[in-house]
Amino acid sequence: MKTSTSKPKLTEEYMSATTIHIPQLPHNYQEIRRRAQKIYVARGGMMGMTLNDWLEAEQQLKQKLGEPTDDTNNHEKIMKTTNSDLTLDICAEDGSRTQFCQSDEESVGKLLRQLVTPRLFNQPLLTLASEHSVSAIPSRTIDLILARTESPPPLTLPTGWLDAVETDGEAFPDIADLEVLPAAGRAGLFAEIHTLGDWMVRLKVEVIVPATVQEKRIVRNHFLDVPVIPFRLRTGGIGLINPANISRVTVYPAFEEVGETALPADLLESVRA
Repeated sequence: MKTSTSKPKLTEEYMSATTIHIPQLPHNYQEIRRRAQKIYVARGGMMGMTLNDWLEAEQQLKQKLGEPTDDTNNHEKIMKTTNSDLTLDICAEDGSRTQFCQSDEESVGKLLRQLVTPRLFNQPLLTLASEHSVSAIPSRTIDLILARTESPPPLTLPTGWLDAVETDGEAFPDIADLEVLPAAGRAGLFAEIHTLGDWMVRLKVEVIVPATVQEKRIVRNHFLDVPVIPFRLRTGGIGLINPANISRVTVYPAFEEVGETALPADLLESVRA
């Protein structure tokens, strides 16, 4: 014999004040993914255009279904700041992207101060609230956070880092672009970081040149042994990578002496499933 329990009726005011939003995959996620893969293969399998492939696939599917599409270039639409003072993209390990916004100056400042804490991803939930709703996202599911604003806050960089900024392009730039200045006690390197959700970021990192061989080994061994990887966005704002959700990092030029313990192989290609 089945038993039933009646649920209390919730008012619209109560629901509005207590809604907990967990990002869900779009209903046509698999179709978008297949189209994005075809786009990736059609342009020769070049890495670094993951987001563009996905957005183009979305637009193609909208056209097929007769849904309205955006006239603005998708990549430009995402990379530019909207009319709000701040837009916040949370990129998850399942490949989904959830966007928030804030236009109140005081709230923007509070949000940015909370984002730049080194322990951002250590909390169980990342909670975002407004007068309309509350959204809670498990921190372990977040690959990357992008906060676009014209007034970014100063970053708390890992020990030995002097700067980290997003770079453009589909391949590593020429080594001459690194402006290596060992005499000034600093050097540059490029890092390509991939996450579980197939998000990819290329960074130009400026670091302090280690004085001894032992210090070089420490820097190499603990390069990603940090609670968060912060960087500046080239279009204005900051990015924050969750190191726990990194699937691969390629650094150029290679760390000295790494060949002593590493498998001797050069990167050829990386193909999405």
